[in-house]
Amino acid sequence: MAEPWLRQDFLAPGMVLIEQGGRTGQLYVLKDGSLEVTRDGRHVTTLKTPGAVIGEMSVLLELPQTATVKAVTEVDYYVIDNAIEVLRTHPEWLLQIARLLAQRVNATTAMLTRRHEDDPMILPSKFMTGWGDPAI
Repeated sequence: MAEPWLRQDFLAPGMVLIEQGGRTGQLYVLKDGSLEVTRDGRHVTTLKTPGAVIGEMSVLLELPQTATVKAVTEVDYYVIDNAIEVLRTHPEWLLQIARLLAQRVNATTAMLTRRHEDDPMILPSKFMTGWGDPAI
């Protein structure tokens, strides 16, 4: 028996899944296809990996969507309605999303701290010294 909060859906090329600034309260999981992510009209990334989760930042932070997500190809995906309530009852999914977000933070930190001759953008050496020990 299918879960009432989970359904499969489809996008044709060019159709928008998420509009920047909107709120849906839904999570999306890519089954097949290619999605382009843009923010303020600028290309951010292309999602092609089955199982990619979309919309988690908005759901978890209870904020508007931070990017627009549009189908590049035909896209099959799953929709999780009322996602925050579903996540409360499925803590193993929260762990998977936490791992996904940690991977993104790790990649972003590596990118920001990588020294390039033409772009010497690095984090300040005392970036975190003002933060207290979270274990205290």
